[in-house]
Amino acid sequence: MNRPFVSLIVLCVTPWLASCGVFIDAPEYLHSLTKRRSAPLPESEWNALGVWQRVADHPPSYIPKGYPVTAPRGVEQGTWMVDQRDGKQLFVPRTKVRELEPGLMLGEARKITNPPPVSGIYRQGEF
Repeated sequence: MNRPFVSLIVLCVTPWLASCGVFIDAPEYLHSLTKRRSAPLPESEWNALGVWQRVADHPPSYIPKGYPVTAPRGVEQGTWMVDQRDGKQLFVPRTKVRELEPGLMLGEARKITNPPPVSGIYRQGEF
C-alpha cells in the first residue's frame, strides 16, 4: 500500500473517528493492518476451508483441490507462490478449478504466502 493512499485514509478517517468520541491512533492502527506477518500460520488456519491439498512434503507443496494431481504444473499452466518464511509452495493454475477463478486463487495464495508488498515471489511465470 503506498504512502499517499494511507495518508489520505488517515486524513479522512481521523476526523470521523474523533466526531464519534472514539480515539484510535490511526497511523498505528493502519500500520497493524498493512504490516507483513512474521510467522506463517499453521495449515489448520490458512487452509481451514480445505481449498488446497498437499501433493509433496519437501518442500511442502499444495495445489487446489480438484486440480488433477497428475496434471502438469509448469509455467504454461500456472504460477507457484512461495512462502519465504517456511518454504511452502502453492500452485495457482491459469484455469478455473471447482468454480474458483484463477484471480481468486492467486489472491488467496498471496494472503497465505505473504509476499513482499512491492513484488511477489514467484518460482515460475506470472499471470
